[in-house]
Amino acid sequence: MGILGKTVLDPACGDVRFLRRVVSRILAHSPPDERQKNLQCVYGWDIDSQAVQACRQNLDALTAPYGVSIDWNITVQNALLAHNSGDLLRTDTQHFDFIVGNPPYIRIQHLDALNRALVKQRFTFCQSRSTDIYAAFSELAYGLLKHSGICGFI
Repeated sequence: MGILGKTVLDPACGDVRFLRRVVSRILAHSPPDERQKNLQCVYGWDIDSQAVQACRQNLDALTAPYGVSIDWNITVQNALLAHNSGDLLRTDTQHFDFIVGNPPYIRIQHLDALNRALVKQRFTFCQSRSTDIYAAFSELAYGLLKHSGICGFI
């Protein structure tokens, strides 16, 4: 499955580690008249607004030599709280061809009480007494993938 024309999400994108490779591949393999369209298929979410700003700037630096300016689909949001696991199968939910990244490894016991309760309520994998939010990101990815989609987390 090629990447051109496919939607790609990093749900905890940080300052661009994984999306850098995705964008570089799109730039290298897209015909010049399709670069903009293919780059608009790249999505990133992060809870940290400074990381999102750095991610956009880093991606802009990659596209600048190609004369391409993108209004990136990189947004500030807590992926786990913005997307209710039970709602992911709705037809109006966007689904992705590829989901990549390095989700955070944080024991849910280290979250504040409200976030811990929300994660436990929304994600089946986290309803046991001791788990990590990495499990919630895995469940989120499963729900956001297209039927033939591929997820690659480290």
